[in-house]
Amino acid sequence: MQKRSNLIYVNLEDLELDINNPRFGELYNGSKKEEDLIEYLLFEEAAEEIAKSIAFRNEFYEDKALWVIKNSEGKFTVRDGNRRCAAVKALQMPGRFKLSESKTPFAQLPVYEYTDEDELKSRIGEEHAASLFRSWERIAKALQILDLANTGKQDEMNTLDSRPGDFIKLGSFYKEAVKYGGDEFRKQIRRGRGKTGGKTIIYERLFRDAKICGYKFRNSPTFKIEITDPDKFKSYIKALVKYIETHPEIKTSDIDNDKSFIKKLKDYGFDVTKKDAPTTTPTAPIPTTSTTANSTGTETSTGTSTPSASTSSSPSIASTSSNNPISSITPPTSGLGVNTTPNNSKRGTIKKYPDIKRKQFPPGLKSRIDEYFLIDSITMPNAKVAMARITYECVLKYVVESTKSGAIIFKNSGHFGTAYSRRPYTNFEEMNKKFIELITDTGIAQAFRNFEFDKMHQTIHNYHISSKTIDADQIKMNLIILLEFMLQDVDDLLISLDISKIR
Repeated sequence: MQKRSNLIYVNLEDLELDINNPRFGELYNGSKKEEDLIEYLLFEEAAEEIAKSIAFRNEFYEDKALWVIKNSEGKFTVRDGNRRCAAVKALQMPGRFKLSESKTPFAQLPVYEYTDEDELKSRIGEEHAASLFRSWERIAKALQILDLANTGKQDEMNTLDSRPGDFIKLGSFYKEAVKYGGDEFRKQIRRGRGKTGGKTIIYERLFRDAKICGYKFRNSPTFKIEITDPDKFKSYIKALVKYIETHPEIKTSDIDNDKSFIKKLKDYGFDVTKKDAPTTTPTAPIPTTSTTANSTGTETSTGTSTPSASTSSSPSIASTSSNNPISSITPPTSGLGVNTTPNNSKRGTIKKYPDIKRKQFPPGLKSRIDEYFLIDSITMPNAKVAMARITYECVLKYVVESTKSGAIIFKNSGHFGTAYSRRPYTNFEEMNKKFIELITDTGIAQAFRNFEFDKMHQTIHNYHISSKTIDADQIKMNLIILLEFMLQDVDDLLISLDISKIR
């Protein structure tokens, strides 16, 4: 068997970070100085968490070896493992990078040296398809798949994602938009921290208005952007970048709930005349494949979906999820403090089941949710109320223990540490409080705080207390809103939270 790489140890000063790395090269807008790139990787690409882990272990394991190739200057360019390498370099002078860890000296690091560039690229592609690629930011995935499409590597592209066309659209859009949006545009579509960055999905949602903004996307198999009116496209990008810079709190629900959103760009230099105003049917949506649950408790694959005006009832509290606009159900005042009278064209309809947009949703948890919604609130109101709390706790625990911010799972962050201080038992009240602290929308956060745990607790533990049908129904309607928020698409959920607290 032919050996394609060699495991060796290389001096730290001979390792050079790859400023053109496909994961972050396009998004990095700093200088070519190594210290600037290290700082970017630490605080924009979550290498800070890696540094903490390495400092704690005080060891860099061989099974985490970097993948490198020798360059013309005799140094080794890191093709895979730039964050790990940056973390180690930062630990040599932690004060320079404002790290709280002590200096952790490493003279050398283990690396796999490749001599064939194409072989190394192919190996990285295989590894990413298996695991790493799934953790990349959406824009980084898009640029990688676009590069594969441009070089005719269809098989590798299809291996990375089952719907590469969506990523080709985004990647090619980026290539054109960055010409006019510049560094501010790059900052907006990078990984978000609180209200900074994380706006990729905003730009994608507005693909629906491509026709009136001077561009369109070609049909399969190319999917790439085509600029139909360069001046209009330039004006549109500059205006949208400025709008987002001025309104960093913008959410996908703001876009989905306002089909005339594009008109707001008039004050920022992009004017859409009345005859060109967008219709209610999106012209160039980004298809998304998701699984939702219907009112009978069965899953329905939605296949390709496009943003459109909802015909089901929608709650008055706006969702931060664009895939999952929280609907408007308003029961007579209950925990959320909202009405539950349906407020749309289908008057008299009541939402019976949450829209679950989270992918790879565990069947066991799905069954638990189904079990709750199948309980009849007329004949078994006590059971309905009691099960509401159990359902909420199960969903919240799943979200906290399976959602990642960068490389860090929520439960492993310092923010949620107090919820696990009595291991192996979980302090649910503390977990609930800490999760609510992350929610950036004050209305949504208040909805979570108002959820009637005391009433549910009394129903469960006090046989002198019984619930009525109206209590069970009100709690159910409020619970639907909370479940939809927690079980929205992961990218949308992260945009809805202040993830700067996840350390």
